[in-house]
Amino acid sequence: MRNLLHSNKSVPIRVQYQDNPFFPLRTELDKLMSSFIGQGNFEPFNFPADCFENLSVKPAIDIVDNKDCFKIIAEMAGMGEDDVAVSIHDGVLTIKGEKTTSKQDKGKNYMMREISYGNYERNIALPDSVDIGKAKASFKKGMLWIDVPKKAEHTQQSRNIEIERAA
Repeated sequence: MRNLLHSNKSVPIRVQYQDNPFFPLRTELDKLMSSFIGQGNFEPFNFPADCFENLSVKPAIDIVDNKDCFKIIAEMAGMGEDDVAVSIHDGVLTIKGEKTTSKQDKGKNYMMREISYGNYERNIALPDSVDIGKAKASFKKGMLWIDVPKKAEHTQQSRNIEIERAA
């Protein structure tokens, strides 16, 4: 879970190993390779297509700290507005989505399959300075935008403090 209070604006957010979008694919490929090597008959391109379904989909997100709100942008290609749910509970923003295969895709003999399908959930810890009652989200063409305004008393981010001479 990421905490917006501890993000560094000048350096891109580091993707942790479990957040790597290729981790579920690598796990499945490792299992397949182990079973092929164990049987002694490795055949490339002979992967069952269903091993690429119901993986954990990890769309990319950006988090922007604006003066008066946090903007979260999620790239959710292949999902529609009805496939996505957004909620805030106990200071955590949760984005859920499901990308399902088309009935037209069933039973095809894939030589290669890179498009992943499955469920998605992303949790982002929010600072206490946000006003969750005014949060809003919009979705268009596979992109999700979430605005979480800051409380009015927390919008001032910095100030200079005059140093007085000690008596």
